[in-house]
Amino acid sequence: MRRMTRLDCRASRCLQPRRWPGNWHLLWGFIARAAQLAAAIAALLVTNALADGAPNASMQKVLRVAQHTLSPGPIDPAQINSVYGANIVENIFEPMLQYDYLARPLKLVPLTLREMPEERENGRVYICRVKPGIFFDNDAAFGDKKRELIAADYAYSFRRLFNPRYYSSQFFMVDGKIAGANALREAAGKSGKFDDDTPISGLQVLDRYTLRITLTEPDLNFLHVLAQQNLAAVAREVVERYGDDIHRHPVGTGPYRVAEWRQGQRMVFERNPHFHDERYAAEPGEAADAYSREVARHQAGKRLPMIDRIELSFTVESQPLWLAFVSNDLDVLNNIPVAYRPGAIPNNRLAPALQRQNIRLQHYAYPGVWFTSFNMKDPVVGGYTPERIALRRAISLAFDNRAAIDIAMYGAGSVAYGIVPPGIAGHDPNFRTDVFNLDLPRARALLDTFGYVDRNGDGWREDPNGAPLELEVLTQPEPRFIPWDELMVKALNNLGIRSSIKKVHAAENIRLRQAAKYQVSLDAWNMDFPDGEDFYIVLAGASAGFANSSQFALPAFDALFEASRKLRDGAERNALYRQMDRLSFAYMPTMMHLHLQRSAVSHPWVIGYVPHTVHVEPWKYLDVDMGRRAGAGGR
Repeated sequence: MRRMTRLDCRASRCLQPRRWPGNWHLLWGFIARAAQLAAAIAALLVTNALADGAPNASMQKVLRVAQHTLSPGPIDPAQINSVYGANIVENIFEPMLQYDYLARPLKLVPLTLREMPEERENGRVYICRVKPGIFFDNDAAFGDKKRELIAADYAYSFRRLFNPRYYSSQFFMVDGKIAGANALREAAGKSGKFDDDTPISGLQVLDRYTLRITLTEPDLNFLHVLAQQNLAAVAREVVERYGDDIHRHPVGTGPYRVAEWRQGQRMVFERNPHFHDERYAAEPGEAADAYSREVARHQAGKRLPMIDRIELSFTVESQPLWLAFVSNDLDVLNNIPVAYRPGAIPNNRLAPALQRQNIRLQHYAYPGVWFTSFNMKDPVVGGYTPERIALRRAISLAFDNRAAIDIAMYGAGSVAYGIVPPGIAGHDPNFRTDVFNLDLPRARALLDTFGYVDRNGDGWREDPNGAPLELEVLTQPEPRFIPWDELMVKALNNLGIRSSIKKVHAAENIRLRQAAKYQVSLDAWNMDFPDGEDFYIVLAGASAGFANSSQFALPAFDALFEASRKLRDGAERNALYRQMDRLSFAYMPTMMHLHLQRSAVSHPWVIGYVPHTVHVEPWKYLDVDMGRRAGAGGR
């Protein structure tokens, strides 16, 4: 199922931008003419969806969306290992808190709690009161009884994250934080059995609806943790009934439930008939745009969800994704595939054909960072000795980040001078470094100085110990990663370093990185919560094997990280962050590339779509005018 592809790194390569298919101009012309006719028909049927009021209620409302992957991974809060899985989980299960859909900057609000948690002891204790009257979807695990959500369900769901039986890339969010929980995990590691009934001092159920959470130390960002998908409520009866197959039997309290699941092809979700009474109450913040304010005004008070059925397709190919959208077979794309940006949004404006279809375009900064990880445990590229540091820093000076943005991303990014993206607490827009600037003479001199030279005259450098030097680059088989592969091979060629490419799909790629079974790999991190802590965790020694796939573990860095976690956002914490930046640049466990810019598009029959950086698949907040879609030729 997995395959390795080797590249002849000695062959010269001309790195060219991805070209459009040869017949694209003909296809686009056809689509454009069809779009004109469809738009004209739609205009006769209905005008602006928001202004016209509610969509046609006589037919079932269906939303068609897609994810750029073949598999979202396990659909189980305790086993989330991808952003795709997390986006699905939040539509089936519910954590205690959520982010207001329209508020900018992001704002936490209660989801299944009566009010925001009561904070005590300077953020070490949180009292959480669950709303009565919320029920899980029906399932055989409950027999014929309705099953109410209670405080013990959250205590159990927290507990599951500490069970070594389950693996989640998000375990770092709670690791070492809940009083008594890690001791239970360690005991299970020794005995081979996790006890679901042993009391955990940090998780106390005070009554049917009240949970007291006690942390090992104050955590000023813990409320954000309570909004994470991996801490959504799961019923113990369901877990015990389905055992190891629990990830195929999601049963939650959320707005949707799984109706169909074809692995690698699609999932279909239907409205959960037992979903509690949640009303549209999003409140645009100070930074919200005019459209968000209009959405809030028109949708206020409506019962959620408004759509009956969600059809989710999976694909790793950009072309069918884009063609499905322009052919009216997909309703929303939260990001235009990068290869189609030049034709879709020349100069960041909608192409005329799309304008005539009344497509809505929304640009937004997505709080994510792309970087290359070096395996610090690898004997060739890893380690903390001067020659290994020199190798990693030389590669960073040989990689062309500007070309990556222009060619691989078609301009959809900005150069990253640190790991914290713009708009996130801890980012310094004035901070600059030259360690990621393209500088081949400096890179080659660095290798020469530390003994990486060509000893046998074959044109390739050897290791300082005289052994052959060849690096394996771990990547993914999707076409969108080909430019990245070529740029990395070019950088290594220019340094005289042999290389090979190993292509594996996303889930296996993550597994190999977290198990430290790779040398060099393109990597990325998307925001869990809007604070610098969520990004520096990528370099923290305690999260090695989870968030930290470089396996970087430097006591000086970790001490600064722990000190920063005790401070609120401000100048004092930012000063620590800049020290952490300089340490990471010096040792170079990760080579920064870019921060993301995204461009979302939606058809005019989709009502209320506003891109959100946490709730990426905000299905419960959307509505669809099925009559208008039918008039435009959509199925």
